[in-house]
Amino acid sequence: MKNITLDSLDMLSANILVNLYEKHSASSVASDMNIPAPKVSRCLQHARAIFNNPLFIRKKHGLEPNEFTRQLYPIVKELVQCAEHLYQLNQLNPLALESAMVIYVSDLLIPHLPQQLSAAINEAHLPISYELRSGSDDLLQDTANGLIDVAILCESDAVPLQADPRFEVIPLKTLEHLYLLCGLNHPILQQEISLTNIATYPYLSAFSLLNKSAPDPFQAFCRQQKIFCHQAPSDNIQTALGFHDLYRYLSDNQTLSLLPYNKVYEQSHLLPGLHVCCLSAIDTELLYQAQPYPKLYLISAKHHPSPHIEWLKELVTGIINQYVH
Repeated sequence: MKNITLDSLDMLSANILVNLYEKHSASSVASDMNIPAPKVSRCLQHARAIFNNPLFIRKKHGLEPNEFTRQLYPIVKELVQCAEHLYQLNQLNPLALESAMVIYVSDLLIPHLPQQLSAAINEAHLPISYELRSGSDDLLQDTANGLIDVAILCESDAVPLQADPRFEVIPLKTLEHLYLLCGLNHPILQQEISLTNIATYPYLSAFSLLNKSAPDPFQAFCRQQKIFCHQAPSDNIQTALGFHDLYRYLSDNQTLSLLPYNKVYEQSHLLPGLHVCCLSAIDTELLYQAQPYPKLYLISAKHHPSPHIEWLKELVTGIINQYVH
């Protein structure tokens, strides 16, 4: 088997590979990236040679990524995002590097967040760089200690959080929808999709609550109704699940999950092999009948030293209000 190396993968080819995965069309990629279509084809051929793999299958609706590309995509996507961050850092003078901000946010929440942050920072001509993070052993302590500057949390009960004198807490969006995720050939798709039927299959909890030992809303509903909820094996996940981790856990056509984030529904085309649908309003209201809807909160340490923290909080709040519903 040919040894795989990224040494000869240029950033243009990496960017084109990511865009082809997301758009399924070489002509769309050429138009969006403002490059000639033959250049897209040459870069795709270059990537195929590097990985010794066809990467995509041409189908009626466009280019369909194969199994290898599904696993490759999140790695190359991260490379592209890192390159964007490096470019941003290169635009800053050395003194401005002290303004680097750490933003804690789930990868499941906001589509194209790095691009939106970078565009807004560049447009405002502010000396800010940032790091997105989705894992922390003790999120509140890290935020209080200044290791995390801004954190976006999804919580059903924020009273203890709001009572903590260390933080400024801004309520954001209430998440009133739930989305079912499962494999394309999952047997539940041949049944009535109901809370009771969902509970008969292995369930993956991916709400990323602050208290990792607390039940998520579906698990809490099952306890209230005395319904046995089959917990899916998850390899003792220590960090929050990312968008592209979902395929790994849900493609077995047995495991399923419920999530409150519209990104998984609106970008389900980036999860080939998975089925995503919105749970009915009746079932959603039933699930939350005896418990509050989860809500997004933005937290930051009080008396934060950065002169740009309020601007950043306003920016993140605006992005969430626009893209999360």
